[in-house]
Amino acid sequence: MQSLIRRYLPHLIVGLSISLIMVGAYMAVGLALTAAPKASWATSPVTITFAATAGHGNVLDSFTCDPSTTNVMLVAHASTVNIALSVAPSSFASCSSTPDTVTLTATCLVPAAQCVGTYQGIVQIRNPANYYGNIPANLKVTLVVT
Repeated sequence: MQSLIRRYLPHLIVGLSISLIMVGAYMAVGLALTAAPKASWATSPVTITFAATAGHGNVLDSFTCDPSTTNVMLVAHASTVNIALSVAPSSFASCSSTPDTVTLTATCLVPAAQCVGTYQGIVQIRNPANYYGNIPANLKVTLVVT
């Protein structure tokens, strides 16, 4: 029995070491994910409805972060090249439990007749300090042009 233990002792030590490293890495990632900020939007999803002849429409919304974070940027994307979706202001020095209000604006980029339709958009909150990683949750935007 002792000869078996001596024979396989290096293998057991290597296996135990790898297991401990894996458990430590799993715990480190798990703790980092729970500490990562998450955003909440006051209204989600949001809809912007406007007449094509008006050329644009907007809506107000606000968001908070938990836990607090600093230096966030907002980036808006529309699912079509017919409409531009923008957000103002597009950056904040901090994001915390105090709501930050933004104006979402959709603008037709083509003649009114070609702009009519229903489109989708998204607003992402990014943190440049985190390699421009997104802070969940993204805001889904429905664009209705009549």
